[in-house]
Amino acid sequence: MRACIIDVLAACLLCMGFMAHAAVMPGLYEASVSVPDQSTAARNLALRQSLAAVLVKITGDRAAPTLPALAAILKDPSQFLQQYRYQQTSTNGSAASTPTVMFDLTRTGTPAITPTNLMLWAKFDPEVLGRAVRAANEPLWGQERPVTLVWLAIEDGSSKTILSATNNPAVMQSMISAADERGIALIFPRMDAQDQQAIGFPDISSDDVARIQQASQVYKADAILVGTVYMTTPGQYAARWRLAASSESQAWTATPDALTAVTTGGIQTSADHFAQWFAVAAGAAGISGVSVSVTGIYSVDAYAKVLAYLSGLTAVKGVQVTQVANGTVYFSLDTHGSLENLQQTALLGGVLKPVTQAPGIVTEAALVSAAALQFKYVP
Repeated sequence: MRACIIDVLAACLLCMGFMAHAAVMPGLYEASVSVPDQSTAARNLALRQSLAAVLVKITGDRAAPTLPALAAILKDPSQFLQQYRYQQTSTNGSAASTPTVMFDLTRTGTPAITPTNLMLWAKFDPEVLGRAVRAANEPLWGQERPVTLVWLAIEDGSSKTILSATNNPAVMQSMISAADERGIALIFPRMDAQDQQAIGFPDISSDDVARIQQASQVYKADAILVGTVYMTTPGQYAARWRLAASSESQAWTATPDALTAVTTGGIQTSADHFAQWFAVAAGAAGISGVSVSVTGIYSVDAYAKVLAYLSGLTAVKGVQVTQVANGTVYFSLDTHGSLENLQQTALLGGVLKPVTQAPGIVTEAALVSAAALQFKYVP
C-alpha cells in the first residue's frame, strides 16, 4: 500500500509540471546557415549543414560530420526534421525585424523573401535523432550542460585587463559564438566594484585558485574557465587555460595565434573536455536499479523538483520512488551510461549536492558495493 501511494503521488506531481532548476541548454537541436536562395538544391544542402552543426553539439565531437558512423544520418536530414524557416539578416548579422514564417513537414511552398542575407533555420527531432546517434554507437551529450564562468586576463603589451562586457566586446562576442556552436553557456564577470575588490589581474594570471573560487561564488556557475592570454609578437598571442567542473579539472596551453583564434580555441577545447566528462559514452550499456538517496526533502514542492530533475536527466532512462522517510527520498534509477556519468550530470544545475565532499569521483565498484549515490537537496 505504501509503495502504491508513493507511485500515485509521483505520477501526480509529474503531471502537475513542476520544473527543476537544471542547467538545461536550449537550442541544441537547432541551427541556422546561410543560403543563396530558396531553391530545392540550396535548401537540401542547408539542411545537411544544419544537421551537421547539430551533430557537433549533441555528440560533443567537432569531427562528427566527418565520422563514417554518422554518414547515413547526414545523408537524409528530412527523416529528423521538425521545422524550418527562412529569415533575412541585417548587415550586422542580426535577424531582421520582418516577420518570418514557420514550416513543418506537412506544408509546401516558401514565403516570398528576397534572397539577400538569407538564412535557413532548422529544428530536428531530439528523440528520433538521439536514438539514431545511439544506434550509430556514438556518444550523446544531453541538455544538462555546465554554465561556465570565464575569468580571462589579457595582456597586449600596453595594458592588462580582465575581460568583461565593457572592455573587449569583440573578443567576448567571438567566444560566445564559439560557445553557441558547441552548445554551452558562458558567464562573464561584471567587473563592478565588488568584483574588483574580490579579484585582480595578478590573481587570474597566477591562477590563484582560492581567490578565483571566492570571487566566483556570487555567479553560482557550474564550471570555471580561467585563462591568461599574452602577446608574444605583435598580433600574436599565446594562452594558458584551466577548466574546472564538479570534481574534474584540466589545464592546457595554446600556441601563438591571432587573439580571437586563441580565445575561441579556449572555448572549443573546454567543450571537448565537457563532452568527455558529461556525455553518455558510445555503446554504454547502462545500469538498472541504481539506488539513490536524497536528503533535505521536507515539502511536496521539494519532492516534485527532485523527482522531475532526476527524471529529466539524459543519463537516466527511468525513475522509481522506493521509500520516503524522515526527509529522505530513496529512488531506483535505470541509466543510459555509467554511474560516474550519472553522478557528474546529477550535480549540474545546483539542485543536488553530494552528502560528503570526498575528493575525486568514487569508483564504480565502490558505488555498486555501497548500493547508493547519496545527495542532498539544495532549495
